[in-house]
Amino acid sequence: MTHPHIVKAFDQELQTLMSSIGAMGDFAGAQFSDSVRALLHGDLFLAQRVIDQDRQLDALRRDLSAAAASVIARRQPMANDLDEVLSDFRIVEELERIGDLAKNIAKRATAVSSGNFPPEIVEMLERMSGLTAELLKGALATYAARDAEQALAVRQQDEQIDELHTTIFRDIIARMSGEQLEVVDYVHLLFCAKNIERIGDHATHIAEAAYFTVMGQRPPIERRRLDQSSFTKKEDTDFKIE
Repeated sequence: MTHPHIVKAFDQELQTLMSSIGAMGDFAGAQFSDSVRALLHGDLFLAQRVIDQDRQLDALRRDLSAAAASVIARRQPMANDLDEVLSDFRIVEELERIGDLAKNIAKRATAVSSGNFPPEIVEMLERMSGLTAELLKGALATYAARDAEQALAVRQQDEQIDELHTTIFRDIIARMSGEQLEVVDYVHLLFCAKNIERIGDHATHIAEAAYFTVMGQRPPIERRRLDQSSFTKKEDTDFKIE
């Protein structure tokens, strides 16, 4: 828990930083959700909007990084105060990377030949992106609440995303034996699924930064990484698609 400072302006600056980071997080989350919607429903207008709006997210990152650097230069914080500002830096960088991955999904949405993907894959990708969006929202909430215990609980949600990504990866690979255009679309889906999984990782890093803000150290136990897509062999994909 943070305590009031003698210099009230310092508290106001930290509060402003936190509020601005929350707004940036909401924007990054919206970009992510819109990019997945554009991909799965063939909405080229929405995809282009996500691509165009990425510049706004980049500008927010520059402004907030400069603001955090200014706080350090003027206030010269120490101990917990320094940990808090350093966490702000990290969260801003993680949010910018989430925006970059959302933009990449939107770009691939404009490259697929159609939005008519098998409903089973659409359902799994929607579920995966929903879990990821919830993880991001929860991570930002723990940062705002300065709740270290909840930050650890939120971090564990990434395990579901890892496992679902492995399932999606194997499902898509098993389907890649049709027409060339269809295979190309599936390749784009593979990259998009990986981008969603990576967004989950960045959201997890935000939860870890929230923990660091309160405790002044990284979580004592490393999180489990359950994504097995990198280790998938041919025999793992030899199952019949109904």
